[in-house]
Amino acid sequence: MAKIAIFDQVNKFMGDLRTHWEAMGHEVKRENTFNPALVHWADTTFFEFCEGSVQVGSNPESEFWKENPQPKDKNIICRIHDIDIWSGGPSIVHWDWVNHAVFVCDYMRKICNLEEGHPNPQIHTINHGINLDKFTFNERRPGYKIAWAGNICQHKCLELALQVLAENPSYELHVAGNGFRPWEENYVKEFVSRNNLKYFYYGRVPDMNEWLEDKNFILLTSFKEAFSFIVGESMAKGIKPLIHNFAGAEDIWDKKYIWNKVSEVKPMLNAWEYNSGEYRQFVEARYPLQKMLEEYDKIMFK
Repeated sequence: MAKIAIFDQVNKFMGDLRTHWEAMGHEVKRENTFNPALVHWADTTFFEFCEGSVQVGSNPESEFWKENPQPKDKNIICRIHDIDIWSGGPSIVHWDWVNHAVFVCDYMRKICNLEEGHPNPQIHTINHGINLDKFTFNERRPGYKIAWAGNICQHKCLELALQVLAENPSYELHVAGNGFRPWEENYVKEFVSRNNLKYFYYGRVPDMNEWLEDKNFILLTSFKEAFSFIVGESMAKGIKPLIHNFAGAEDIWDKKYIWNKVSEVKPMLNAWEYNSGEYRQFVEARYPLQKMLEEYDKIMFK
C-alpha cells in the first residue's frame, strides 16, 4: 500500500478523496503547511492549492531542504484552483519537480496556460465529483424559497442576490454562510428594510443537505468560480439552479440554467418547466464521484 502526504491549509475539497484512499488501505497523512519530512516519508505528495507549500517545496534551494535535500524520486501532484491562478501562484512554482498538475475545469486550464514553456509536469483536467450519497433527492415543485450559500465575500456577490430578490419581491431569499463585515451586514439590513424584502439569514449551517431540503431554487451570483459545489449539491437534491454567467460557467453547467442580467431571472423563476429528475441526472452524468476518484487514482499510484 502507498504512503500519501497531503498539504492542505483549507481542508475543504479533499474529504472524498482521502476517505477513498484510506478505504483502499493506503496510509494518508495531512498537514496544513509544508513539512519536508512528510515528503521524504511519502510515496506520493498531493499539494491541494498552488500556494506556499508547493512554492517552497518545489524550490531545491529552499531553506526547508538544507538538512535533507529535496527528493527527486517522488510522485508529486499539485491541484490548481481558480484563486491560485488569479493570485499568480503558478508562476512561483518550480514545475520541473512536479509530476502532475491538475485543473478542475478546462477554462482555468486555458487561463493558466501552464503548457506554455513547461515540459513538466503532465497536465490534467479532472472535474470535481459530487457525492450523491450525501444529498437526498426529492421530486419538487416550483415554490418561493430561493437558497444562497457560500462565504460572504466580494466575489460571491450577495449584493447581486439582493438585486434579484428586489426584482422578485414575492420570493424569499434564504442565506447560509459567514464572513459578514459589520458595514456589509448593515447594508444588507438597510436594503432589505427599505425594499420590504423577505430575507432570512442563518450563518454557517451544520448540515447543508438538511438546510436545502425545503428550498425550491439555488441562486449563484458569483463572478468567479471554477465549479461551485453548492450548485451541484443542490441539483443532486432536485433543486432548480439559477446560475449567474461567471467566466467559464457555460463550460460547466447547461446554458438553460444560466442568466446574464437580473431581468433574466424572473422567467426562470416563473417558468412552468421544473424538472427535479433532470437536475439530478445532469449531475449524475457529468460529475459522478466515482469517475473523479478513478481519474485521480491513475496519477496517484504508479
